[in-house]
Amino acid sequence: MARRGDVAAGLTLLRKALELAGEARFLPRFLLPLGELAACLGEVGEVSLGLATADEALARCEARDERWYAAELWRIKGELLRHPGERRSAIAAEQCFDKAFEVARGQGALFWELRAAISLARLRMSQSRPADAHQILALVYGQFTEGFETTDLMLARAMMTEFSTS
Repeated sequence: MARRGDVAAGLTLLRKALELAGEARFLPRFLLPLGELAACLGEVGEVSLGLATADEALARCEARDERWYAAELWRIKGELLRHPGERRSAIAAEQCFDKAFEVARGQGALFWELRAAISLARLRMSQSRPADAHQILALVYGQFTEGFETTDLMLARAMMTEFSTS
């Protein structure tokens, strides 16, 4: 629901689902809803709470050796750091995106690597660096051999087209 544009309703559902999960919210499968919660909090302006949620999930990944979603959590944290406000930091966001790349590459998780590339490319565009943005995306996009009709690959392709004309 949140990804389809109704962030407030999606945020309410995520909070309720996590609350109803009780102790089960500490199972590995709840890392994804925690990441979505962090992202949604940022979208409604609760960046500090979103960062705290992302940090909590990352700490849990480390403490429990549950790293399957860590790359995406680092990316989400980087996106939160790009939101307007007192915590905005392009340098810290870039460090998070770099960490997301590192984790994804180490796991051979090309999909998570693509998502980190998309975020880093957006950062480069905000810095008026379209050639760098294009190169970042092209390096990861070029590794795919299938799935070109998925949302993230279509977005990456559209962004590369946009950046090459900038």
